[in-house]
Amino acid sequence: MIDSTSIRATRAASGGGKGGQREPVDHALGRSRGGLTTKIHMLCDRNGWPLAFTLSPGQQSDTQHFISTLERIRLPGLSGRPRTRCRFIVGDKGYDSDFLRRYCDGRGIKPIIASRKMQRKSRPGLPRGFEKPKYRERNIIERCIGWVKELRHICTRYDKLESSFNAMVCLGCIDRSLRANFSDKA
Repeated sequence: MIDSTSIRATRAASGGGKGGQREPVDHALGRSRGGLTTKIHMLCDRNGWPLAFTLSPGQQSDTQHFISTLERIRLPGLSGRPRTRCRFIVGDKGYDSDFLRRYCDGRGIKPIIASRKMQRKSRPGLPRGFEKPKYRERNIIERCIGWVKELRHICTRYDKLESSFNAMVCLGCIDRSLRANFSDKA
């Protein structure tokens, strides 16, 4: 399951790392309606385990970072190469595009993405089936993002550098995984 969330950045977060060679110019900060924001594009499995994430400026669309987020997955198995593909990918209307659907079809992934209510040209071939029960499970990614954003350092971006904020989100995902593994309920 894939989704994204916007993170507000403080005024102090802008303008860091002018002389760094490896850091990007924008540091994953962009202007949107709410001011300076960063987007976290996160992918999780059906149990709510965060698998991969990418950062982008707040004004960029979700479809631009779908492929880069999906290609970050490497799930090691008992033997052989790590798995990089899944059977299904569940996303909201922000990921509805013909290009992404063709990308998923080419890799054997069935996209379960709600269609936008805009008028489109009719395409030849069979209409795509939409599995509502699987789409209803999309709340798992919403909860996963909510758990990661419970950390104060992630729900508001205080870091100037993208690498620092990336490390903080990574720590948030590790914290989420450790809480689920070592909870007192099990």
